[in-house]
Amino acid sequence: MADGALTLELDAYTAGKIAERAKAMGIAPEELAAMVLDARFFDYDDFSWINGDPRTDEPESPGLHERGRSWDDVRPDFLALIDKTFGKPE
Repeated sequence: MADGALTLELDAYTAGKIAERAKAMGIAPEELAAMVLDARFFDYDDFSWINGDPRTDEPESPGLHERGRSWDDVRPDFLALIDKTFGKPE
């Protein structure tokens, strides 16, 4: 198994499900099986993350949590935009 090859024997149900889903995805059953196994055994701790561990929260972006305007302040601009875009209602 030095080259990473591995032979598995699957029951008919599992083999059928893999073949069915792989066909729907347009890929080979072996490729889907490898993707599923890779995802199942993936461990974030096995890697060094250049920009920090992706499981941690993103740093706050400036301006994302600014206080919004009240509806009373926004409504005139909103209605003017609707009128400009779609014309005034008759």
